[in-house]
Amino acid sequence: MLAFVYLAAATYFGDHICRRFFNFISIQHRIATAFLVGLLASTWITYLSSLAFARLRQPLVAGNIMFLIAFALVCYKLSRRPPARSEKAIRVRPSGEPHWDWIFLGSGAVLACWLMFATLNFSGGQFQISFKSWTDFGANVSLVQSFALGHNFPTEHPFFPGELIRYHFLFWFQAANLEFLGLNPVWSINLLSIFSLLALLVLIATFGEVLFDSRVVGRIAALLFFFSSSLSYLPFLRAQHGFREALSSIVHSTEFLASGYPFRGETWGALSANVFAYQRQLISGLGLVFVVMIFLVDRYRWLLIGREKTAPSEGNTAHPSGQSEPPEATRTQPIPSTEVARKDLPAFIFSGVLIGLLPYWNSPVFVSGLAILGCVFLLLPFRLYTAAAVAAAVLVGLPQVLLFRSGSVVTASLLHWGYTLEHPTFMLVLKYVGWTFGVKWLLIVIALVFLSGFHRRLFLALSSLVVIVFLFQLSTDIFNNHKLLNVWVSLANVYAAYALWRIAKLKIAGVAIAIVLAIATTFGGMIDLFALHNDPALAVPYQNDRLTKWLLDNTNPTDVFLAHTLLTHPILFTGRKVYLGYTLFAWTAGYNVPEREHIYGRMFEERDLSELTRLLHDNRIAYVAIDDGVRHNEKLYELNESVYRQYFEKVFDDTAHVYDNLVIYKVPRP
Repeated sequence: MLAFVYLAAATYFGDHICRRFFNFISIQHRIATAFLVGLLASTWITYLSSLAFARLRQPLVAGNIMFLIAFALVCYKLSRRPPARSEKAIRVRPSGEPHWDWIFLGSGAVLACWLMFATLNFSGGQFQISFKSWTDFGANVSLVQSFALGHNFPTEHPFFPGELIRYHFLFWFQAANLEFLGLNPVWSINLLSIFSLLALLVLIATFGEVLFDSRVVGRIAALLFFFSSSLSYLPFLRAQHGFREALSSIVHSTEFLASGYPFRGETWGALSANVFAYQRQLISGLGLVFVVMIFLVDRYRWLLIGREKTAPSEGNTAHPSGQSEPPEATRTQPIPSTEVARKDLPAFIFSGVLIGLLPYWNSPVFVSGLAILGCVFLLLPFRLYTAAAVAAAVLVGLPQVLLFRSGSVVTASLLHWGYTLEHPTFMLVLKYVGWTFGVKWLLIVIALVFLSGFHRRLFLALSSLVVIVFLFQLSTDIFNNHKLLNVWVSLANVYAAYALWRIAKLKIAGVAIAIVLAIATTFGGMIDLFALHNDPALAVPYQNDRLTKWLLDNTNPTDVFLAHTLLTHPILFTGRKVYLGYTLFAWTAGYNVPEREHIYGRMFEERDLSELTRLLHDNRIAYVAIDDGVRHNEKLYELNESVYRQYFEKVFDDTAHVYDNLVIYKVPRP
């Protein structure tokens, strides 16, 4: 199938590029890096090429052909040149049994498949969307369909057409491209998500291994990714009457644990694994941050080792791992730090470019990556090379950010103290952060006690994300800041994993203590996974559906509908656009919702035929869809359905009463 050929080509494409900049400690690390970098690069090439050929009936055909040409050229050119990496700087892995790597990968695959298909599935010709995720998938599946079945060039959000999109969409564009190449929409989204999650888990494990010279630390850190560390399970357990009741409550749980704080989003499981199940673009974006972090840690350690070995000094100098001598795994002959740095300058620039390509993939991850790079520049040596990475990220990413903010966008003050906390004080913020990450703070403190200054400064750089969350408002909805906490905790898990590993090395007592601390850290996350598993599904008809078939056969891919503001409307799931979709989602994306709501109301209330027709034409409305959702909309005081019934052609009538008594009227051409 062409979709699998495309993914294989994208991975091979990424491998040809990455081998010129990065070292790899395992075949899993190499494939994971190649997949994510190839996915990002191929998506940008395919999208920009499709946009350039937007006047064609099928721009995706041209986009895929252009990627094929780019693939051939890059592979041909780079294969004729020797790798730019120095073989002297390649790391030898810490000791460990290789079969555990594959067991870890297989277990991750099982968890990834369950997580993705538990929240989005396709059965009986219907989309099956978990109830708690319907706002995310309602918007994003419609975005996928607008590319695959519609004609979304230049790109607009299908529930707010007429303005350039202000939502990171490239992941969903690639899912649409895979659907265009032969997969059904759910499989295209889920396969892309599963492969991305597997790559992320490998990269988390690799980051832990490179940072602490231990395969075990990396695997523990990857496992911690699935579990939030909040202490919210304590009041939950106190409310139970005995072990059996507690076990039954956990197994049959349908709600995420409430934090106990009365602030917005505290019952949504915002820091649980469900965020990655609902917002799939976050997975691959975070994976690319780990790609850059692995490179930075690997290069910094080698640069520091090279500096120490070439500097005239007496005695042992502290190694970045916190030991007096480099571990056995890294005792290869280092080359001078200046030589390594000079050769690595292109790799630093390439790493910055990867971060700079992220705003249209996932803008919070772009902010996270840029913030970490900036703090690494301030806190760690070799600033010239880090500055090159920061400059590359800014130069590539800034135009995307400016485009996000173009048009009629609702903006908020950048400075905002306290995140979602009401009447925040410094002590309240400390209590909130302590409760939210629970025992993990203890593990991090233990890790920092045993580690070197290099690790402590790196942790400070990573923790800049927590400061940003509580000091700045990065979008219209302050709650969106939580994604930076998701990024931070995924990185901080590596330090918690190191502490568990270090404690467990204290023989029998240490193992017992480590097990208790691990359970105390992950127990709330375990409960939340049951809530995700037990979440009922919302069904949206698609295959063998009368309305879907009529829309695909009788309307144009660029048509705009005036309809009910329903995020899972069948109109959206056929790639068509609605003038105004679910307003909460539109508001959080920064669109000027009040202005559009006003025009929306006028088109459903205006009774003067000439004025009504003018409004419809001015707003590019091709069809008007009136169902019970519109009829019972309390904001529409005098619905003008009688005007549409008298003067407009009825082209679809829900005589079987399947679609909330839907009637569709065609707007005559001007």
